[in-house]
Amino acid sequence: MSCDRTVALGAYLLGSLDPAERSSFERHVRGCTTCRREMVRLAPLPGLLGQVQLSDLELPFDDPAPDPDLRPLPPEPGPEFGFDPAQALPPPRRRRWPVLVGAAALVVLVALGVLLVPRLTGGDGPDTVTWHASDATSGVVASANLIGKSWGTELWMNMENAPKGVRCKLIVHDRAGRTEIGGWWGTDHAPGERIPGSTSFPVDQIERLDVVVDMQVLVSVRP
Repeated sequence: MSCDRTVALGAYLLGSLDPAERSSFERHVRGCTTCRREMVRLAPLPGLLGQVQLSDLELPFDDPAPDPDLRPLPPEPGPEFGFDPAQALPPPRRRRWPVLVGAAALVVLVALGVLLVPRLTGGDGPDTVTWHASDATSGVVASANLIGKSWGTELWMNMENAPKGVRCKLIVHDRAGRTEIGGWWGTDHAPGERIPGSTSFPVDQIERLDVVVDMQVLVSVRP
């Protein structure tokens, strides 16, 4: 069984859908077993892409050394043949962005093909915990279910009293001081909705989870 809306899962997990599209997709997922299964399978995507650095996409742009076996081209025809070299088009400039985009796509494919697919065949790890927290200033109440996996940690969030019409970002902090983006979601969802996320950090290395809106921490969830 397949669903033609699974193609939107990547954009949903990366927070690229606008609020109306996101709300529509979340309503669809509640009743679609195929999309829910694919959402769990692709849950590590935001954490993996969060580790890609701009330096990973840089490629050398020097011209290759000339091949000594190649013969030089004959001289271009001069004005006596009705051709004016001054009017010839300049050589095309080497474009950097298409190569960077191609490199970025390659890095993403490697991350998905090498890291995601093989490791998803592993079962749950021994660590499965649930954390609860509330924030007296924002009034937000949240709980997080952390499930240990061979590739990191699967996250499921529940939130109450969040402001409507905003986008939340989940920041995962580990005990070594590193951070990853664990997911994005809109707050226009049904009460009690379970929100998926992921991180490459193992459960026992996670120090806290911050739910952030516009650089403001709504709530921090800790052990």
